[in-house]
Amino acid sequence: MKTAYATIKGFEVMRALRKGQANHFNLSNDILGEARIVERAFGVGPGAIAEAITLLEKRASSSMA
Repeated sequence: MKTAYATIKGFEVMRALRKGQANHFNLSNDILGEARIVERAFGVGPGAIAEAITLLEKRASSSMA
């Protein structure tokens, strides 16, 4: 049953991405942002808070340079 659930969840995530329904979750507004959304949906990538901290650190270091 877990496999069927994961398959349906995958279809729903991809459909939402295609329709643009997940654009407000895409922090970088590029294909990597979409990949992060899929990773988070399936729990295979780093957590959202860890990514947000990394993104903020990069922006802070680039603004200081």
